[in-house]
Amino acid sequence: MTPILEIVHGVHRIPVQVVFDGFRTLRISVRPEGLVSVRAPQGTPLALITARTQAKSTWIFRHLERFREVRRLALPREHVSGETHKYLGRNYRLRVRQGDRNDVRLAGRFLEVTTANPPHSEKVRELLDLWYLHRARVVFGRILDELSSRYGAHGIGAPERVTVRAMSSRWGSCSRAGTITLNRHLVRAPMLCVEYVIAHELCHLRHHGHTTEFYELLSTLMPDWQERRARLALEPHQIE
Repeated sequence: MTPILEIVHGVHRIPVQVVFDGFRTLRISVRPEGLVSVRAPQGTPLALITARTQAKSTWIFRHLERFREVRRLALPREHVSGETHKYLGRNYRLRVRQGDRNDVRLAGRFLEVTTANPPHSEKVRELLDLWYLHRARVVFGRILDELSSRYGAHGIGAPERVTVRAMSSRWGSCSRAGTITLNRHLVRAPMLCVEYVIAHELCHLRHHGHTTEFYELLSTLMPDWQERRARLALEPHQIE
């Protein structure tokens, strides 16, 4: 039977699954579904595993909370006032009202949707989709221009073509023909994550595969890309 131990963080008690294997080091992981597990070398005392895991309780709890927020945001939307929607990594409260014309705008910490007719869920969804697509094109275009000009000295030119569309399992891609495709939902992620994805795809203009040369180039252009990628892993791929 797989051992289960428990650690404490404040008033929270966190179950941890323990798996023994042939590696020499102890590894702690937190899964998106909320499972905490420890892989430990064969014969490691449970008391030692518990102590090591307890020492990382703050780190574990922080990741559990982030994944819980991701799962909450990934639930189907009703597009009514009070919902939380993300834009560039910040949460905005949706505020729906009727007015003279259809409009979407940021107002402080609110994402305000105005409809010319009595508002209903599908119309609000349609207006938000158009607003997010527009913002994605503006933000992505600006970052592409900035990074392309900065990376020119490293032999990276502008892409042949850029498309923005919904993608269910990828944040971006780059074809051998030089077309970069970006996931429209990426505009909901923090700016540092958007920059990472675009830098990643721009590097593919020189090295199409994930070769050693590709990662060397990416590390030269964006030394903290691994931290940015780890942050992006906490974002849901599909929000709707």
